[in-house]
Amino acid sequence: MKRLVIEEEKIIHNLEVIGEKSGGAPLIAVLKANAYGLGMLPMADLLRRQGVKRFGVTEPEDAVALRDGGFLDEEILMLRSTAVKEDIEKILSSTATAAIGSYDAAVAVNGMAEEAGMVVDVHVEIDTGMGRYGFEPSELERVLSVFRFMGNLHVTGMFTHFPSAFASPKATRAQYDKLVEMAAKVRQAGFDPGMLHAANSAALFRCDLPSLDGVRIGSAIGGRTTAKGDTGLQKTGRLESQVAEVRWLPAGHGVGYGPAFVTKRPTKIAVIPVGYSDGFMVEKGRDAFRFRDSLRYALGDMAKWLRRKKFYVTVGNRRVRVLGHVGLNHTTVDVTDIDCQPGEIALFDVSPMFVPPSIPRVYR
Repeated sequence: MKRLVIEEEKIIHNLEVIGEKSGGAPLIAVLKANAYGLGMLPMADLLRRQGVKRFGVTEPEDAVALRDGGFLDEEILMLRSTAVKEDIEKILSSTATAAIGSYDAAVAVNGMAEEAGMVVDVHVEIDTGMGRYGFEPSELERVLSVFRFMGNLHVTGMFTHFPSAFASPKATRAQYDKLVEMAAKVRQAGFDPGMLHAANSAALFRCDLPSLDGVRIGSAIGGRTTAKGDTGLQKTGRLESQVAEVRWLPAGHGVGYGPAFVTKRPTKIAVIPVGYSDGFMVEKGRDAFRFRDSLRYALGDMAKWLRRKKFYVTVGNRRVRVLGHVGLNHTTVDVTDIDCQPGEIALFDVSPMFVPPSIPRVYR
């Protein structure tokens, strides 16, 4: 048995915290990456029951899945611009709000909407520093061309995405100002930029910025954010399994591959059929190696070595130490000092995003 358990009361609590922090600004609930691993459809259902009416996704397939799942009246906002025909077909068929971040995307979406006899709601994306999608702040005339010449695009919003809110409130403020300035120029030209939104989870909890017309929150709904300090959020999404076997090992016996751990005394172990293929002990790989990045990695690894860092899971309401390497499908723990029987529930602290979709999401 394996399942990812999501406590609904924690999600509801987090929504209250988000509402207080944003001053009650409208919420665009970001459901990308299967709702950050928590399950897109059940999360959307819970959010709808709490009054959330706007969802954000990055994949057109997710917009289709939401409509097919019965979310017919909610606004679904695409959070990435695209000029790909297959993507646009799904956006149109799901009546999602398209993101327009380039002239090419505007022309492509407008043309396909015209062929379909549709007028599509769109939000214009401004690249204030992320370097992915969006018009540059210097491209005012291209932005205005969406209003002037794209008759099958109905602009209902404008947004940007903050890349450094977790680290630099000053840089984030400058990016916020660029978005507001672009919206002001659009108004000066006689057009309405619509709903302005910029704040992601990190910006909401780390940067003291006005919420504009809405906040765009994803990871904080599940209690996770890169913002430091006490946010008041409650983390949810724990992996549950059961102890498969309990046995004694003599002193001097290796545990797992390597072995990275050798018993120093007779040790009672419990074997749990959860490993890194289930998302336990999985994290994002290192992908930047500037001097400061490499130094941070080295100092972090040295600190772990000095502290003799250990890892734990919970069995029978007791924290027990992981022994040796975590395997593909198994974890071995030390239960010498507790009463432990096969079948007992074991709880793992994981990032839900790394838990495969094959493991059921259970909302309680």
